[in-house]
Amino acid sequence: MQHKEDSDINETNDNQSYQEFTQFDEILSYIGFKKYQIYVFIIVGLIGMCDGGETQAISIVFPILEKEWNVSDSQKSLLGSLIYIGYFIGSLFSGVFADNYGRRSSLLWSSGIMFMCAIIGAFMPNFISYMIFRILLVTCVGFIIPVSFSMLAENTPLKSRGIVLVTIGFFYTAGELTVCLLTYIFMPNLVSGNWRAVLCWASAPALLTLLISNFLLLESPRYHLIKGNVSEASKVINKIFRLNNKVPVLIPINTYQNISQDLIKQEKEEQGLQEDLKDKSFLMSYFIQFKKLLKNQFVRITLIVWYQWFVNTFVYAGVTFLLPLTLQKLNPDEPQQDDIEDLTVITLSCLGEIPVIFVAMIIVNIRIFGRKNSLFLSYFGVGLVGLLIAFIAKGGYFFASMIFFLKMFISFSFTVSYQFVSELYPTYMRASGLGFASSVGRLGSIIMPWIVVYINDIGTFLSYGIFGVIAILASIATLLLPFDTYLRELDKIVTKQ
Repeated sequence: MQHKEDSDINETNDNQSYQEFTQFDEILSYIGFKKYQIYVFIIVGLIGMCDGGETQAISIVFPILEKEWNVSDSQKSLLGSLIYIGYFIGSLFSGVFADNYGRRSSLLWSSGIMFMCAIIGAFMPNFISYMIFRILLVTCVGFIIPVSFSMLAENTPLKSRGIVLVTIGFFYTAGELTVCLLTYIFMPNLVSGNWRAVLCWASAPALLTLLISNFLLLESPRYHLIKGNVSEASKVINKIFRLNNKVPVLIPINTYQNISQDLIKQEKEEQGLQEDLKDKSFLMSYFIQFKKLLKNQFVRITLIVWYQWFVNTFVYAGVTFLLPLTLQKLNPDEPQQDDIEDLTVITLSCLGEIPVIFVAMIIVNIRIFGRKNSLFLSYFGVGLVGLLIAFIAKGGYFFASMIFFLKMFISFSFTVSYQFVSELYPTYMRASGLGFASSVGRLGSIIMPWIVVYINDIGTFLSYGIFGVIAILASIATLLLPFDTYLRELDKIVTKQ
């Protein structure tokens, strides 16, 4: 038996070819987008379903909770604010944790806690205990999203990265639609039925994420390289070769060392940072990573990205939150539709976001558009539609069609933003860059209710005008970004402007 194993090893070594690489993206391009990359794609997709599904579930069960537990308006407002604060806190610490302790462990812990909080929260006997576990759940969701996008970007070849990262947006919509389907199955209407079953089954993507990640997910080899773990990076690459049923090429250890040294050197040269993060406490690492995002050539990128994400969440959450209030003011004497029709409208609104994903898949990979110009056009579209609503709309079909386009454009900007930020920052600060951007974005959704409710009392369509103005500013800011990431290597040095 031992002789056979030795023979297999010799045969494998004989089949290996020598290959020299100078960039890690060259290694990924040689590996291609195959079985292991599909595993990572599915895992990140399931996480997207968690995000969309849990967001939808929270809003759908509100009417029945209000009936069963006599939930007051102030309690609903409190939960809404705390939900977004939970998202904010989770995304705030995700990047620093993942950059210090790894992507894989971050995904495992957060997906496991998500599943437990979802199941326990579904069986809570009162609103307060339910609220506590839902806040813990969305905190984990806010934590896991930036980490998952970093993992996907760091395992996807350059030529496939644009389409792959944009396609993930489909899973968010799939999560929303899944919860709508569960509601159809377990609840005859929005104020009666087995809402606990809806919440339990909605947690299935979190459980699948935990199981698949535990058995199939490897640590990001690029993360190992930026941490100087050259031997571990080599082992992971060889495992990926085997998982993809591809004969490994013989990559000399000094090739990994050179790539690792280049990444580490780039970190120190670009940031002027000589501290070794591995020797710092978690909070100290957090502040160091924060300082890195605002140093040298990254300060312009970071400030623009933060504003973009603030606009994304403020407008998207604002339209979702404000639309029922607007319709109520437009038709104060018209009786509300029954619950089944309301659920149908919710489902159709989710379906309306699907074309955005396919359009984004095509446009971001056309050189004349790329990521940067695509974002510019989407923000400009949001701005134009928002201003048209503010100055022209009076209700009816025109208002309904403008809302459709408003959600389409802001959904497009959300989809492209995740991909763009995943590629803007080098490896050593990618997860932190995504985490901080997501956190700043969540601030938009936290303060949004207090602003739009007040302005809605002043003018029915005035809030949409505000959406338009801040989106126009975002389109201008996008043009000020120093480069596009179309076909750009992830760790290409950012030249000082």
